[in-house]
Amino acid sequence: MFNIRAIALYFFFVLIAVSIVVKIIYIQEIKDVNSDTNSPKFFQVQAPRGNIFSDDGSLLAISMPLYKVHLDMSVIKEEIFNENVDELAQRLSSLFSDKTSEDYYDFLMYSKNKINNKYVLFKSKVNYNQLKSLKKFPIFELGKNRGGLIIEQRPHRQKPFGILAKRTIGILRAENPVGIERAFDHTLTGEAGKQLKQKVGNGIWLPKKSRENRLPIAGSDVQTTINIDMQDITELSLQNALIEHEADWGCVILMEVSTGKIKAIANLRRDADTLIDEYYNYAIGEHFEPGSTFKLASIIAGIEDGHFKTTDSVDTENGEYKFYDKTMVDAKTGGYGKITIGDAFVFSSNVGISRIINHYYKDNPSSFLDRIYKMGLSTPLDIELPYANNLLVKDPKMSAWSGVTLPWMSIGYEMQLTPLHILTFYNAIANSGKMVTPIFTSKIIKEGQTIESRTSTIINPAICSKSTINAILPLLKRVVDEGTAHNIRTEKYSIAGKTGTTLLNYDDSKIETVRSYQASFAGFFPSENPKYSCIVVVNNPKAGKFYGGNVAAPIFRKITDKIFAFDVDIHSSDIEQLSSGLPKFKQGYTWDTKMLIDKLGINIKITNHDWMTPVLAKDNLTLERRRIEYDLKNSVMPNLIGMGIQDALYLLETYGLKVEYQGFGSIKEQSIVKGKNFKRGETIKLLLA
Repeated sequence: MFNIRAIALYFFFVLIAVSIVVKIIYIQEIKDVNSDTNSPKFFQVQAPRGNIFSDDGSLLAISMPLYKVHLDMSVIKEEIFNENVDELAQRLSSLFSDKTSEDYYDFLMYSKNKINNKYVLFKSKVNYNQLKSLKKFPIFELGKNRGGLIIEQRPHRQKPFGILAKRTIGILRAENPVGIERAFDHTLTGEAGKQLKQKVGNGIWLPKKSRENRLPIAGSDVQTTINIDMQDITELSLQNALIEHEADWGCVILMEVSTGKIKAIANLRRDADTLIDEYYNYAIGEHFEPGSTFKLASIIAGIEDGHFKTTDSVDTENGEYKFYDKTMVDAKTGGYGKITIGDAFVFSSNVGISRIINHYYKDNPSSFLDRIYKMGLSTPLDIELPYANNLLVKDPKMSAWSGVTLPWMSIGYEMQLTPLHILTFYNAIANSGKMVTPIFTSKIIKEGQTIESRTSTIINPAICSKSTINAILPLLKRVVDEGTAHNIRTEKYSIAGKTGTTLLNYDDSKIETVRSYQASFAGFFPSENPKYSCIVVVNNPKAGKFYGGNVAAPIFRKITDKIFAFDVDIHSSDIEQLSSGLPKFKQGYTWDTKMLIDKLGINIKITNHDWMTPVLAKDNLTLERRRIEYDLKNSVMPNLIGMGIQDALYLLETYGLKVEYQGFGSIKEQSIVKGKNFKRGETIKLLLA
């Protein structure tokens, strides 16, 4: 009997011990940190994400906190709610401007009276300034426990320049992140910290001291090669063209020839309502048949293999030539007859180029493909940004190869390349044959110090011989001077390039009248000493024009015009000439003009006043005082005629005016004339000439 009692007592104490151990494990390892336990817990402290900068240090992406706001209506006393709900509704309507005060009143009343009113979603994206105001509003000023305001900080990535280079900068999201945000996620993310906290009741956790507390380490910054001014010019030019030509989408890439730095990259899509947005990175992700821009590769292949010279002849006949069961057609009705191979390229004769390539390579098409491989056109580019590699250049060993593949390939069909691949090829021609990898980033920066510098790598030191480069450069210039892109010729500087017009549904036998095209232009400038290369692609223009020379080339010209105007390095030879003469200046701010004069190394007389008028007398130029007579107190408009837009914007925005302007150069007309009264917030229109 004694043994039974002893054994029972033993097992009783064992059971208590096991229960204690299980309870300890449950508390320490299993029970959630949000349970009712008051035991201290470690919380993760999110590290600030690194910034993304443009080439001059302007912010392209920065982490700015947003807040999700819920309301606990159960803690708000009835008398306080009823007394203040009207004023609160009015203040909310005034702050957010998205609903009327009546709408907010209805929302608050409904939320207060609903059964489950402890965690009512109010706003999901509230910025810091709005949050500061909310905390001072009636009811909410009582705090979380009496005013019911529940605030949760949420990470938010802000792009100060809006959609500028949006897809290239990237989008940070759980599924399918893109761009630099994805490629440099590890660099930008940083290292999270941890903080010990003690629960003091009602869901409130207070920080506690601990040796294991660790501050977060901010992510590193990434400096891109993107130039904000060039990006703005590029996107605006492309956007206007998409609207004008009623096109589906378009992309433009601007590259620095010697370095491979991408200075601008625009990817815009137009929807049915003519709304423009960056939807997809067509420049690096869209694989398409390049059309006539590929003819440059065909010409180079034939010259390099010694099959022909640009001065040799080819018969384009009447603009039509049949290869087996398919007929090649020229854009010009009646064809060009017998012309040189160089002319066939300049005037983009499909018949001419396809006949010579088919003639010399039909018995050994692999030798033509070998040349294409050597020029890097069928090799994936090793760039920082992730992209799907769907390159396709057909091979004679493929089952899809036929007797018409080679002639159609010679003019840019039967293959799939990206705009970036085509541009990299043209950039190599501008770079004396040296092909470099396009790069989008230049530095990794930590706490203001450069920890990594990034430069382009050489893909191929020479994609072809110098003699071939010398043979085809004049042809690329002639395309603009007299060929299919003669409409973009300018006396100010020289452009070299090639147009492309791709029939997108050329192999669809069901389509008889409705055809869709893709217009493109690839080239570089100034052609004598190229600094920038550029490609423009416009998909499915529907407003009557569809040729590369009429749709894509003018976009190229608008971009290069503006870059030529502000890139001083392009004008190095002109500056030497100016230093011996006298340049022209607009009326405007004296000290900006002086900075340019010092840069040019010109000695002229400058008056000690903020605003000036340039006065030329014989061989002397003087910047004399210009009186800007204005009366801010009485809102009287000054005379703006002759000023540059930058100075005028500075003045007018100081007055609180909105400015709209058209044209380039100095101001010729102003809608609010000198001496007329104006109101703050009014719009003034300026005409420049």
